[in-house]
Amino acid sequence: MKISSLWLAALALASSALAAPITESASPVSYKNHQVIRFTVATEQQAAQLRAIVSRHDDGISAWTDIHAGAAADLLVPPTAASKIAGALAAIEHKVLVSDLQANIDAERAHSEQNSHKLTEALKSGALAAPTAATVFSDYQDQATYESFIASLPGVTKQSIGTTYQGRSINAFSFGTGSKRIVFNGGIHAREWISPAVVTYVANYLTGSTSDAVALRSKFTFTVIPVLNPDGYAYTRSTDRLWRKNREPNSGSSCVGTDPNRNFPYKWGGEGASTSKCAEDYRGTAALSTKEAQALTSFIKSLSNVVSYIDFHSYSQLWMYPWGYDCNARLPEPELTDLKTGGSKAVAALEAVNGVSFTNGQSCLVTYPAAGATDDWTYSIGVKYTYSVELRDTGDNGFTLPASQIVPSGKEVVAAVVALWQYVATKV
Repeated sequence: MKISSLWLAALALASSALAAPITESASPVSYKNHQVIRFTVATEQQAAQLRAIVSRHDDGISAWTDIHAGAAADLLVPPTAASKIAGALAAIEHKVLVSDLQANIDAERAHSEQNSHKLTEALKSGALAAPTAATVFSDYQDQATYESFIASLPGVTKQSIGTTYQGRSINAFSFGTGSKRIVFNGGIHAREWISPAVVTYVANYLTGSTSDAVALRSKFTFTVIPVLNPDGYAYTRSTDRLWRKNREPNSGSSCVGTDPNRNFPYKWGGEGASTSKCAEDYRGTAALSTKEAQALTSFIKSLSNVVSYIDFHSYSQLWMYPWGYDCNARLPEPELTDLKTGGSKAVAALEAVNGVSFTNGQSCLVTYPAAGATDDWTYSIGVKYTYSVELRDTGDNGFTLPASQIVPSGKEVVAAVVALWQYVATKV
């Protein structure tokens, strides 16, 4: 079969998965004159002040990072809420990272209209049979384009591992011949667009002909899930660029969505997972109440010999291992040393590419408590080399990272995962 027909078949497969989802019609949410403000939180009193502001959920103020003493906290503040935050501005050291978030979104949209939107239409119409990797990574693509590209790569097989509330397929793509399994995913949080792009970039490299890729495929069988939260991701592309959760309604509330990354069963309901249905980190009604968490847990449990798992997020430039549910909990030895070593090798290789620095450490200690997350669950069932990664940047752009950073980020993450999984290969 020719490459062009392979691509068209792959596109048809990916498009069929999205043939009849629920579509939401609404005008795009505007973030005109919304600011992203970074507070330097020095005391627990200051942290409590900011948490109280965010917890109201009725004035549009939201936290882009966790709020705790001794760290920076990034808050999204609409112009209508200026009076609500005046006290914090007066009392806490701060700086404006983004003065008009809509300007970032408009620039992103203008780029997409000349790139990803045209690519999607060309593929749907048949005007373009097989775009190059350079075309795919020139912009943030929709789910169908990423998945059809991955499906067209050599040696890749596709399977649906679940269906979302709105009827979209959660798809996994596997390749390699090794007896040990590695799973990695992006897009569990909808607004973190760099994540699906980077995991697709990694898949493209690992299916290639370099000696590193060939050797890793002989040792491992890889599975990539590029978009673990398809409904949320589609909603960020159509309506609300900053949406985080899934799109399943909550009974008894006008607030929509659950955070899938607070819905996994290990230590579900603990610190860092909200009981408020309006909160961005809402944990759900019970562990595994979301289709996304059900799909990932069922899939991983169906596999044998899973030795590594990575959940890719943004932003903050962190390479983290468990535990996340409790900052006083520690992994046993030698697991702790082994995971630290693997993370250290990853961040050293990453930094060598572009000079970008990542922090390696226990997730709860380098960020904040987050009970019910993917990485704690995978480690708890015996997947030793489990990590959660926060990609670029450190807040200058945050979730609206320019598409020009896809390829540099992809290259450095490829170096990181190759170094990590070469190390894992010596340990399993």
